[in-house]
Amino acid sequence: MGENAVSEKTGFGQFPPCTEAERELEKMLRGKDEKIDLALVNWLITADVPKFRDMTRAEYFARLDAMTEQVRRDMEMMRPVVESRGGDPDTPHARCNIFCGAMVRLGLAYREEFRHDDLTLAQMGDLYEDADNVFLAGLLRTGRGSCVSMPLVYLVIGGRLGLPIHLVAVGKHYFIRWEEPGYRMNIESTIVERVCMTPEDSVYLKTEGATRAQLKGSEMRNLTNREAVGQIFFTREGYWATQGPEHQEQCLCDLSRARLLAPDDPAIEAAYKQGTLQFGFSEGE
Repeated sequence: MGENAVSEKTGFGQFPPCTEAERELEKMLRGKDEKIDLALVNWLITADVPKFRDMTRAEYFARLDAMTEQVRRDMEMMRPVVESRGGDPDTPHARCNIFCGAMVRLGLAYREEFRHDDLTLAQMGDLYEDADNVFLAGLLRTGRGSCVSMPLVYLVIGGRLGLPIHLVAVGKHYFIRWEEPGYRMNIESTIVERVCMTPEDSVYLKTEGATRAQLKGSEMRNLTNREAVGQIFFTREGYWATQGPEHQEQCLCDLSRARLLAPDDPAIEAAYKQGTLQFGFSEGE
């Protein structure tokens, strides 16, 4: 299978698309990685979640468009402020800081009950059980998010504005990285009261209790768009897992798709192996 396409043979892996939203998404994934529209991806994966049946595609994009436009306006308003202080608003650091400041001004809130770094299994279940907690559509609707959904709003809005924004995964955590030639900055999107940026990866390694030598696969590197889609499928698998045993097939479908799209992610691989043991599911079934 080529780097930039999902082959006709594999599609979504051994589980073909079964809804209109999935068929539209699969068609998009056959194109080049840079052409994948992550705003649309988030909607298509969310569209089949029951809690969002009362949210139309038009409503989703209207909310997202409004947020994107607000960030664009606020970024333009901040440029003269930087200049008035003797700075150059076109340097990478200034552009990154301006973007983060505009995102903070959206006034999004963090779901305090899930702020702890070491959530118990019960707390993780509570987090994923409510679709509003973990999907971008839920964040757009409620204005409140988590370490799963908050990075997605940065990723999607930043991408729509043509900014060098990437999703990064390490352990159970996601964050955002701004990277362009000569400049690299990690952005903690779950800090909603102020801009929180650091060039140091060690902050995240310490939080996850890991060393750089212990990193595996795609951990701590910029994810491709296709890998980001895999992470969103992994999130949906986590949601289905909290909805009862009748959703077992949906869990397995999304795990398989996540693994196909993000094959180097150790958390996805571990969950996939557990699924094969628990449900007697194997490659090619």
